This record gives sequence, C-alpha cells and structure tokens, in this order.
Amino acid sequence: MNYQQMQNNYLQNQVMSASPNKLIEMLLQAAVKHVKLGQIAITEAQPAKAHQQLTKAQNILLELRYALDAAQGGAIAADLDQLYGYMYDELVQANVRKDPQPAAQVASLLSELLESWQTITQ
Repeated sequence: MNYQQMQNNYLQNQVMSASPNKLIEMLLQAAVKHVKLGQIAITEAQPAKAHQQLTKAQNILLELRYALDAAQGGAIAADLDQLYGYMYDELVQANVRKDPQPAAQVASLLSELLESWQTITQ
C-alpha cells in the first residue's frame, strides 16, 4: 500500500467515524484550504490548478448548502444559505476572472465561520 492509499484510508475512516458537527468542521477546513490554494495558484499564474482548487471549494459550499435544514434551523439556516450562495458566486467570479481578491474575501469569511463553528460546538 502506497502513501496516497494510506492517506485516503485514514481520511475515509475519519469521515465515517465523525459526528455531524465534526463533518461540518472538516468541510469548512477543506473549503478554506482549497480557496487558499486556488488563490495561490491564481497569483502564480497557474489557471488549471486555480480552477481545480476553486471548483473543489465551490462543491464543498454546495454540500454545506444542501445540508442546511430550514425547518429546524430557521433564520440561521436562511442566513447561512445566503452566505454560502454569496461565497459560491464570489468563487465563480474569482475562477472566471482569475482574480485572487474574491477568493481572499471568501477565505476570510470561511475562516471566521470555521472559528465560530468550533466555538459553538465545543
């Protein structure tokens, strides 16, 4: 078994054994990582890599949006839905224009959201 397979197995075990709160935390962490990598790729003039990383972050935002429960979450779920939609749109613009500024703003928002999530779930 090579290193990549071992890493994939470890991640799969982490995901399968995580609580719902931990899964959201993991998704937010991954989104921050991919946005920052996309931002770096844009500044280093690597459009294909930027596209790959920003698309991964966009997909995570879509998953977070789909996971919202409007009936149980009420106004908070509605606010998060709007925030996720805004961040998704900003990443699309960053990706299309290869502009690091919208990606930087999304990375900041995601980092704040992650920090808040970690605070309330402890």
